[in-house]
Amino acid sequence: MIPFVDLEYIHTPLQADFRKVQETCINTSDFVTTGQMVKNFENAFAQYCEVKYCVGVSSGTAALFLTLKAMGIQEGDEVIVPSHTFIATAMAVSHCGAKPVFVDVDSETWNIRWSDIQPKVNEKTKAIIAVHIYGNPVDLEEIVTNAHALSIPVIEDACQAHGAIYQGKKVGSLADAACFSFYPSKNLGALGEGGAITTNNEELTQKILKLRNYGRSDKYKHDFVGYNLRLQAIQAGFLSVKLPFLDGWNQERRRLVSVYRHFLKDTDYQLQKVVTNAQSVYHLCVIKCKNRENVIQHFTKNEIGFGVHYPLTCHQQPAYPDDFNLSLQISEHLTQSVISLPLYVGLKDEQVERVCRILQKV
Repeated sequence: MIPFVDLEYIHTPLQADFRKVQETCINTSDFVTTGQMVKNFENAFAQYCEVKYCVGVSSGTAALFLTLKAMGIQEGDEVIVPSHTFIATAMAVSHCGAKPVFVDVDSETWNIRWSDIQPKVNEKTKAIIAVHIYGNPVDLEEIVTNAHALSIPVIEDACQAHGAIYQGKKVGSLADAACFSFYPSKNLGALGEGGAITTNNEELTQKILKLRNYGRSDKYKHDFVGYNLRLQAIQAGFLSVKLPFLDGWNQERRRLVSVYRHFLKDTDYQLQKVVTNAQSVYHLCVIKCKNRENVIQHFTKNEIGFGVHYPLTCHQQPAYPDDFNLSLQISEHLTQSVISLPLYVGLKDEQVERVCRILQKV
């Protein structure tokens, strides 16, 4: 059997360090965001992402929501998002009372483009969320340049892209703010829930710091209605243990995908294209195939783990019935044709070859 994902290989060598984090939390009573452990991680992750500020929060969804709230997104506003993404991207907009405006993606990179964004921009457009889907950086230069010319902020949804690089810069430093998820299976994952926002904007940072913590500027002084969306100290400690290994883990993921590319180069399977000035971190290794059900049957028979990301576009979800009649052909085609292959640090080359041999037979 080849599992779809296996975290044992990276976690087993770090168990002693994880226990030290637990002991520190207990011995110092450092449990919540106000302690030193969260601040240490925020400083380290800001430095890693090459930005001035990082704010730890409870999840990637919380990061998106708080960033939008801090930017003043409210009822009556519109925020442009790709339809080919996890639903949290859209729901963060909805939680603000605003309307997610769904657009299609590129047929090769599967990422959002300015040519798809531009027709949807109007006086209600108050932000654009660019999702680095599967860890593949969006070609952001044109998007940011044109959006800023219209005074529209751009937010990176980097929840799958920890450590990815675009034009020599780390994802997380490319737009007005970036949002990360530390869900356990992410390239940098906590041992529970967690998220973060990175930015160079001090005013935005100060607003988010208050919003995540009941809107407070002092223990019992609340400047506005806020939320309890703080990063737990113990998760920040676990993330601090793992962060120094992230680049090495990403490099191994790239290498494994290169093995997949080698064995699938003479087949009809299409892997996600990465633009020439970028480096993906391959949170997922996704292929497009002509008969996904046939592939699923062969994988199931041969005990090969797999994932389907995502079987419905956002605009086809029951949560957004008003958008069901939209025609976003590339996004809709991807929902019917993509499958995610086993990919994790510790996966063996011969296991990748076995997966590819099965795909070749199909």
